[in-house]
Amino acid sequence: MHLCLVDQLVETPLLDQTIFLREAYLALDDCDCCDKGSFISTLIQLSSVRFAQTRSSRMPNTQQELLNKIDFFQSQEGILVGTVFLAVLWLILVLLDKYGRRIGPLVARSIRRPLLLGFSSALYLGWLLHLLELQAKALLPIKSSAVSTALVVIALGWATINLGRALLLQSNRIQLWLKVEDPRDEAMLTTLLDRVFTIGVIVLTIAALMVTFGVSTAAVGALLGGAGIGLGFGTQQISQNFLAGFMLFFTRPFSEGDWISVSSFDDGTVEKIGWYHTRIRTFDRRPLYIPNSIFATTPIENPGRMYNRRIKASISLRYEDLPRIEAITKNVRSLLLNHPDIDQKQSILVNFNEWDSSSINMMVYCFTKTTVWKDWLDIQQEVFLQIADIVQKAGGDFAFNCTTLYPAPNLNGDNPISRLGDDLKSNRSLL
Repeated sequence: MHLCLVDQLVETPLLDQTIFLREAYLALDDCDCCDKGSFISTLIQLSSVRFAQTRSSRMPNTQQELLNKIDFFQSQEGILVGTVFLAVLWLILVLLDKYGRRIGPLVARSIRRPLLLGFSSALYLGWLLHLLELQAKALLPIKSSAVSTALVVIALGWATINLGRALLLQSNRIQLWLKVEDPRDEAMLTTLLDRVFTIGVIVLTIAALMVTFGVSTAAVGALLGGAGIGLGFGTQQISQNFLAGFMLFFTRPFSEGDWISVSSFDDGTVEKIGWYHTRIRTFDRRPLYIPNSIFATTPIENPGRMYNRRIKASISLRYEDLPRIEAITKNVRSLLLNHPDIDQKQSILVNFNEWDSSSINMMVYCFTKTTVWKDWLDIQQEVFLQIADIVQKAGGDFAFNCTTLYPAPNLNGDNPISRLGDDLKSNRSLL
């Protein structure tokens, strides 16, 4: 009775199976020879087997169909068809290389060797292994169809890598896509994208090879996921530097050749921006290697990208030059307004702004057109010398720190201050 019920259950539509089971279970109340527990256990075991057989008979095995197609190319007819296919493929690639336009020749040259070499190896090596299987009348350690499939997968991965590299070499396309202006940044970005793309294709190719040799897709997915998590934890620092290097390519806070200043590090000129670290040449010619993750969390000063360099000075004049200060400031302001190296679009300030203990101070504030440090120093020196000439021509002079001592009142002449004054007067010629 159990087997009969199972057969009926398999033939029953899926939506009506619940009703059928309930009625069969209730019918066992009137049967003394059948145990409900035995019925349920037998039903579960036999139905699972029957359902598996039914599904395998109704659902096509995609992997098996693929292997059957590959087995066809290991027969004599298949070898003939494969040879014709290789000849046609070679002819198409030759014509595309010779008469193609734009990227046609580039595509043909990049995929010709991988496809022709990989497909021909898969075809003829698989046929040779198949003949060995027939001669030995036993299966080899590796099935010939699996070897052929693996060679095809490797050929496709190789062709994909070559094609990606060829397209990346089209610098004008990358420049239009990312708006890269600096050729050095463009070269570094191309190298980065090439390596990321190559690693991705290699990983996918290895996963496809694992599936080809019998590893289930679920196992491959779990293996890749676990490997990715483990690699992320084990190479956390490396990943941070890599991602920071990737960020540098897109944000471009500096380029090779720029002079930068990073807090807690010496200033220097950027020589090389790498994946993991950036090499800086300090002013004493020492190489300094800074991990890229530092630039993600530390402020960076790039003086080379300034619009201007500032000249700011406080010039101290004597108190006796107070009547001349207005004329001096006027002449210095006129000097800056007519100087060819001073940016007239920026602020130009020349003002008497401070009473000091030993001097009256004049502020000079302006910007040069150049951002080159050496040129800025030359311009600043020239401006300072011209200001000194203006002050001297006006009859003024620069002040220095001094202290005036006065004797205390109601003291006779015999006191330390008076003696000091007498000594100074008597030795004035020696000073």
